[in-house]
Amino acid sequence: MKIVIWTDSDALAGTERHCIELGAGLRNAGVSVRIACRSGSPMARAVACSGGRLLALDASSAPVAAVRSLGSLLESGELDVIHAHNGRTIFLSCLAVLRAGRGCVVATQHFIAPARVARKGFARFVSDRVHRWTNARVHRWIAISEAVTLGMLARNDVPGSKVSTIPNGTASPDAGEPPRVQARLLLGLPHLAPVLLCVARLAAEKGLEVLLKAAAMLRAEGVFPHILFVGEGVMRQRLQHLAEELGLSGCVQWLGYQSSPGVWMRACDLLILPSAEEPFGLVLLEAMSRGVPVIAAAAGGPLEIVDATCGRLFTPGDSRDLATKIHQLLANPLQLKRLGEGAKVRWKTQFELGTMVGRIQRAYRDALGLAAGL
Repeated sequence: MKIVIWTDSDALAGTERHCIELGAGLRNAGVSVRIACRSGSPMARAVACSGGRLLALDASSAPVAAVRSLGSLLESGELDVIHAHNGRTIFLSCLAVLRAGRGCVVATQHFIAPARVARKGFARFVSDRVHRWTNARVHRWIAISEAVTLGMLARNDVPGSKVSTIPNGTASPDAGEPPRVQARLLLGLPHLAPVLLCVARLAAEKGLEVLLKAAAMLRAEGVFPHILFVGEGVMRQRLQHLAEELGLSGCVQWLGYQSSPGVWMRACDLLILPSAEEPFGLVLLEAMSRGVPVIAAAAGGPLEIVDATCGRLFTPGDSRDLATKIHQLLANPLQLKRLGEGAKVRWKTQFELGTMVGRIQRAYRDALGLAAGL
């Protein structure tokens, strides 16, 4: 099989990291694979750094050229499967297969409720018809969690027979990352204070205010965590102001975007994901693979990732429940250690990159069979 993985984004967030890791996993499995994205984008630079093969396509500024390029690759036999990861690239992939008269489209849905469902009026009318045309021509859909699958089926996007739920997976952490004590020294973090880490965009839907309020409650109870936020976003100033109001300025660090957050994960006691609208939660796997216990809101994808062996779930939006869960774990170092060990086991058995890659390869073969009428 010859595969192109395509997403069109100026960011380097969860979807883009997933595509890069999937490409690396497929290469390791002996599959011919290229990553398609905008030339000069953060993702293009990350692909180059990872040793991947880059195919420069611009779905926004040069959609016709992108369709022609993919169509030519399909016609020549240099490409069999286009694996697309957002609405625009899925639509253009279907056009390329239609133009070439061969090949197939596999599409991954990364959201419980994609942006199009919020459109109204004429924009919704046009969007619905474009998606109906596109959805009928995608040979296989991949949903990254059962929550995403249920959302697709509830909207009647596609028949259930065309959807495979394949949870994301992550590669083994870099063996060169320092252990906890050395990581704290390297990063200048307090040696004894509990360290809480949140890796997320600074956006309203990530629920970061819930974590800040929980931290203030912990301090009122005599627990003084050091809190790290890795990520950027439009909510930064508002969140910093809230931290000041809650008296947390001295114990909160705003680290911005970090290309290698693994070292920060090594240094922390708990990773917290407070989002109540998370379709999956890739950062949970990245922490678990490093033996870090996790706490997440009991909604969406985290419900399928976090169990009692690796962490805790809290009531979405409930700062008091989050503070209680954090306090209980920090007060019991032996339990915290057991959860860290359990987190690594759960990642290895359920969410390791090779498991995901094998399942996606089967989806590619299914799609090729459908395209051939088998």
